[in-house]
Amino acid sequence: MADNNNKIPGYVEYLNPKHRYYIVIALNKDLENNIYDCHFFDDNGDIKDGYQGFWFDERIFLLMEKYLFNFIDAECGLLINMYEEEYAEPDILPQILEITNRTINNCDNEEVLKLAKEFRSLVEKAIELKAVVGFCF
Repeated sequence: MADNNNKIPGYVEYLNPKHRYYIVIALNKDLENNIYDCHFFDDNGDIKDGYQGFWFDERIFLLMEKYLFNFIDAECGLLINMYEEEYAEPDILPQILEITNRTINNCDNEEVLKLAKEFRSLVEKAIELKAVVGFCF
């Protein structure tokens, strides 16, 4: 029997439905190096104290890529990609904030809108702290 799931409208086949995509900042400079090593979560996959961020699954990653990450990549010279790590240094965060605000103002997807607002809050906090934003995917 043939698998017809790829013919169902809106169906997405996940590469790894258990994989978590983290966006995180360190709340103090002493912990910031752990962002570059993606050592900010515990054995359960929860973000440790001293860090602020959130995680999402692959389905949400694909939405965020379409609505936000591709624009950040194109305008900021980053490569926010599946199963990769990328880091937004403090000097480009105002530009990322502006791109995120454009996405929020023009978004027609409620899931993306919710996550983009959460991302905006994280970027604003990172600007305040002069912290790097880690995309640990």
